[in-house]
Amino acid sequence: MVVDAKGKFVALLVEDSDEDAFLFRRALDKIGRAVHLQHVSSARHAQEYLLGTGEFGNRETHPLPTVLFTDLNLRGLDGLSFLEWLRAQPSLRRLPCIIHSDSVNPSEVHAAYASGVTSFVIKPSSFTEWVARLETVLKFWMEVAQVPPQSNE
Repeated sequence: MVVDAKGKFVALLVEDSDEDAFLFRRALDKIGRAVHLQHVSSARHAQEYLLGTGEFGNRETHPLPTVLFTDLNLRGLDGLSFLEWLRAQPSLRRLPCIIHSDSVNPSEVHAAYASGVTSFVIKPSSFTEWVARLETVLKFWMEVAQVPPQSNE
């Protein structure tokens, strides 16, 4: 399992829909995996969180994530622009980033992969599907995948 320096698997959720954030948390609770979930509601807050600035300066309270989940359609800075910013940050470019979106538009999926997304997952329409999909993604990142540790390049 890939974990942070304290031995925790940390997921950062960038989601501006309270309903979708609630479903994500509820599905995570149902799965029962040991995931330390952090949530921000905008790409701007995600940038601050990842850089450890402003209200997110304390890494004990706001540890760097092991994996990042972001919506594609965010108010303000959209998910693709955020992804491009993320991949331009030397110390964050290897961070696994999963876009979860309502979009099934092939051009948006293509643009996300062209911008460096790790994977693109369609948001499920039912809670049962949320649980199954999140379990699959977390099983992969917690049991199968190996990623390099974050660096300070």
